This record gives sequence, C-alpha cells and structure tokens, in this order.
Amino acid sequence: MKPTLFLAFCLLLTNGSLAVSKEPAATADFYVSPEGSDTWSGTIADKNPSGTDGPFATLARARDAVRELKTNHSGDVHVFVRGGTYALDDTVVFGIEDSGDSDTTIFYEAYPGETPVLTSGRPIEQWRRADDNLPGLPDAARGKVYVADVTGSFKCLFDDQGLLPRARSAGFIPTTRGSRNRLHFPSGTLRAWPNVTDVEVIVRPHHAWIVNVLPLKSVDELSGTAETSIDATYAMNRLHFLPTTKSCWVENVLEELDEPGEWAVNTQTQKLYLWPRNDSTILAPQLIELLRIEGSIDKEGPVDSPVENIYFRGIQFSHGDRYTLTKDDAGLQHDWEMHDKATALVRMRGTENCRIEGCHFVHSGGGAIRVDLHGKKNRISGNDIEHLGGSGILLCGYGPGTKDVNVENLVDNNHIHHVGRIYSHSPGIMVWQSGENRIANNLIHHTPYTGIIVSGCMTEFFAKSGRELTRTIRWHEIGGGRSKKTLDEVRPFLHTHDNLIEYNEIHHVMEELGDGNAIYIRGAGAGNVIRRNYVHHLVAPMIMQCALRTDGGQRDTVIAENLIYKCTSQGIMLKLNTRVENNIVANVIAPPRGYYLSVREGPLDDAVIQRNIFYSDRADCHFIDELPPGKGKKSEDRRGRALARAADANTDRNIYYCTTDPSVAKDMLEKTTKRRRGSKQSRD
Repeated sequence: MKPTLFLAFCLLLTNGSLAVSKEPAATADFYVSPEGSDTWSGTIADKNPSGTDGPFATLARARDAVRELKTNHSGDVHVFVRGGTYALDDTVVFGIEDSGDSDTTIFYEAYPGETPVLTSGRPIEQWRRADDNLPGLPDAARGKVYVADVTGSFKCLFDDQGLLPRARSAGFIPTTRGSRNRLHFPSGTLRAWPNVTDVEVIVRPHHAWIVNVLPLKSVDELSGTAETSIDATYAMNRLHFLPTTKSCWVENVLEELDEPGEWAVNTQTQKLYLWPRNDSTILAPQLIELLRIEGSIDKEGPVDSPVENIYFRGIQFSHGDRYTLTKDDAGLQHDWEMHDKATALVRMRGTENCRIEGCHFVHSGGGAIRVDLHGKKNRISGNDIEHLGGSGILLCGYGPGTKDVNVENLVDNNHIHHVGRIYSHSPGIMVWQSGENRIANNLIHHTPYTGIIVSGCMTEFFAKSGRELTRTIRWHEIGGGRSKKTLDEVRPFLHTHDNLIEYNEIHHVMEELGDGNAIYIRGAGAGNVIRRNYVHHLVAPMIMQCALRTDGGQRDTVIAENLIYKCTSQGIMLKLNTRVENNIVANVIAPPRGYYLSVREGPLDDAVIQRNIFYSDRADCHFIDELPPGKGKKSEDRRGRALARAADANTDRNIYYCTTDPSVAKDMLEKTTKRRRGSKQSRD
C-alpha cells in the first residue's frame, strides 16, 4: 500500500467529532483515602496533625455524605479519591438518590496525579509446601506446589502479573455426537474425580464461534460419557468445518497442575493448590461487580426511573470474579453475552447521562462495563480496558418488544485489548437491542474473537425455545405466542437501529476462534452505518473470517469509506440490500479463498456496490466471489437462499487493480460490466 494512502486515512480517522467533557475540579467537596476514616468529616484531603479529622475511608461513605449535602447545596459536587488500594467486600451501589439534577453533576474522580484502585481481591495467606506424595500430583510439580486453606467460592486467582491459569488438561475431540449436556470423550481423558463438581469442561460446541465453560455433574469412565449441570449453547460434537480441532479440555484438576502459575481448588476439602510463578501476593476475588449504578427498573412494565448525572473518572477497577452460566440465564446471540446479568466490573442498569471516563479496567475474570436495559445518553470514553476474561463494553437493551430505552449512548476513544481471556468469544464492544448510539474512535486489538458486534434477534428465534435469544422476547408486548414470523412482523421490535460505527481502528482480532470478524452485524434493525473504520492485520491462521460482515437476513445497512488492509480471508461480505460504497480493500490474505468482496445472500436488487477500490499485489486474488447454484437448483444456493450476484446490484465505478498481473483486474471489470448489462436487459 502506498504511504500516501495510509497517511490520508490516518487524517480521516482524526476527523471524528468529539463531545467535550467538563474539566476536572481543582478542589473537592469530599475526599476519600485508604488512610482515612469513615468517622471523619471527609472534607480535607489529608489527616490533620492531631489525627482527629481527614478524608473518608470508603467510597460508600462519600456517597452517603453527598446525599446529605445535596439537601442544602446547589451546583456540582466533587469527590476526590486518593491513590491507593480499596478492597471491597460488597458492590458499591449508587441509586436514584445519588443522581445529580438537570443542571448539576456528581463527580467521583481520582485525586489529581494519583490512581485509586478498587479491587475485590482478598489475599490468600498461610501457604505451606504441599506433600510431595500428594495423590494425583504430577511428578513435574512435586516440591514446587503450595497449599492453603480457603473458604468461599471463586473461579479466578491473581498474582501481580494478573490472571493465573487454572490447571488444564490437554485438548481432545469428542468421540461421537453428544448433546447439550452430554459429552463423549476418549478413554482416559476424564475421570470420576471425588470432587467432580469442581471440575469444569471448556468446550467449543459444534460451532467455531462460541466457547462454553460448564461444570461437570458426573463422569462415567466405562462408557466414556460425561454430563454437565448446565447446557452448552449447542450440542457438544466435533467442530463443524474443523473436525480435527481439539475443541474440549477440562480445568481445575490437580492431576493437570504441571506448570508454573497453575492452580486448582477443592471445595470439599477447602484446599487451594498453586505452583507459584513469582513471589507476589495471591488474590482471590470476592465480587463480580465492583460498582453498580442502578435506577428503579420496572422490567415488565413500560417506564423506568433512571439514575442521572453521575460521572466516574480516573479510577482503576481490578480483580473481579468471572460469571458462571445458570439454568435461568437468557443468552444474547450465540450466548456471546447474557441478558441483564452481572458479568462486568462496572454495571449501569437504569441510567441517563452518566459517564465512565479515563478509567482503567485490568486483570479481572469478567468484562469491564455494561449498560443494561434503560440506558440513555451515557458516555463511556477514554478508558483503558485490558487483560479481562470477558467482554470490553456491552450496551444491552430490553429484548424484542415495544420498550426501547437503550439509546443515544456514546462509546468513544477507548483502548480495548486482550479481552476474552476466559470466554474467548467475548467481543471488544457489543451493541444489542440498543440504537442511535455512536461507537467511534476506539482502538481494539488482540482479541480471540470479533472486535465489534452489532446484534439483535433473528426472525427464526420467535418460533424457538431455549437459552439463546428466545428468553429475551417480550411476548406480553408483542402479543400472541411462539410462531414463525417475517422480518416485517418483527422489525418494529428490533431496537439495534441507526447506530453509527465510525473511525475505529481494529487489528489482530480473531486470533483464536473462527467464523468471526472485525465488525459484525446481524439481527439488527435498519439504518446502521459502518463507515471510516481502519481494519488491518487480521492475520489468524484460519480462513473462516472477514473484516466487515453483514450476516444472514441483515438488511438496510451501509458500509462506506472503510480501509481494509491485510485481512484474512475476506474483505467485505454483502447480503441483501446492503450498500457498499467508497471502501478500499487491499491485499486480502489467504488466496485462493481470499475474497475482496463476497456476495452471499440475494436478492441484491436494491444493493449498491459503487466507487470501491480493490487492490492486490498478487495475481491469485479473487476480487468478487459469488456462490454457485445448489445441486439441482438454478436460483438458490446450497442453503436455499436466493442467489447473490453482483450484477443484480447497482455495481459500477469500482476500481480493480492487480500490480503483478493487470489482466486479472481487466477480466474482473469486463465480467461485471458484461453481466451488469445482461442483467439490466433481462429486467427490461
């Protein structure tokens, strides 16, 4: 790619308009410090010489003081939180009584130049060397493993380098077709451990795009079958399209504790085993959520009362536990996230005009931030989000129905990377049943799966049952019961509409899983625009991915003015009436399946493919790819979808350029021109 082209696009990325936040205050109304006391006034930053007054010790006490102050105070209120560590035993909750009014804002922000750290990590102490003859301990670990007595339940463990890996078996492939709660395993792979319910199986059930973490219920070694207490998203079979991939393993097994940093816990004996990788303090998390801003939610009714005008700035959140699946969970698309569930360090549930700015989310088992149900005009800006087990940011509205109150949020200038360390399918940003948002100027990289997901509910789920999507549907608002429905029937209930996804840079995503993208959209409403994003270096070894993709049934979407460079294995995937305009797709990886534009679902009568540049430095490139008719069919592909042919779209004024063989581009241009003319004549 010519440097001038890259520099021009970099200038384009800086042109996104940014909302201006209020500047931090010079002084505060209240102060919080690890050296403080909740019996003091909290009105001075440091302890006084006599030791009789100073800052508060906890954020909860400062919150209560702000409530008292608001009764006779006008104007903004500022709480400065001093640097240091704040260990939490309970989630800090802010409710309606903690709101600012229409003209004022309540600020909780880092003291200038300092970094306060909120953590739920509890130190594990009184370690002793484990008996070298401990049954099941691998030879490699003898003399190196330590044991501590523990109480309670936790699924994660941390040292000063971050998340510690649990003892993990080698991967294996299911031997025969299983079910959602039954797994068939090779002989000797699993055992009927005495604490079998502590053991979890990590499985990619049938499809390349999802990972489940499921507790075992029982293991029958003789028959080679295991049952889980929670259903997988799909049947636990060999991976579709990837049958030789080792898609399962077990964790939290003492017999597999054979590397530095690994650990296993036995809740029956209340003992924790660890092979330390350094000499730092070991922390076990107490909470999943550290902070929750929660209004009055009438989940079944039409009206909520939100919290308003609370801002959090400059705070670090660390050491939360990961969530686990339960029998009553309601999954979003493919169970990539759960609906209205505690899965993140900070949760905004019933909020308007609240902000999380300049905060740091690091080393935790779940996600960073989620905006649930009622969420209007909130801003999530300038945060560093890294090394997490779950998702980066989730906007999660109400399920399909008439209640549409997750709108007009701004997610901008966040740096998100190395998320999905446990739940590998977790995206950097996900927008579900949430509309009119702006997702802009974010940098997302090094994730196992997709960078940005824009999603809703596909029509077929209105006739299904189960965890995925169906439990989110608000039948009391829609009327009727489960039945097949058309897109026109469900369109009024698809609230992921009119989102603007722009000026984001995404690279090195899709590092582990398959059938994913840098930016993905499906089951959403109309009016979503994906423009001016820079997607580059999707360099994973597998070919089941694409930079920008509209998936099955998605309509009324614009993909415009994006730059796509060195991505495996497709540039843009177009379906139905998508508009693809003014994009640059350069040097797609993985020929001969390296498709610059894939057209995959027709009819394309209202689709637009115009003024795009397709650039390759290899002669074995494939600029536009179309599926052939299915066996014995003429107008449908092998899945029964109407054939998608670029000639049926408004395809014109595109540039095809191959530096090593100009005839490739010439042939492509002649082909599209000839077929376009033929298609026009047949319509006439």
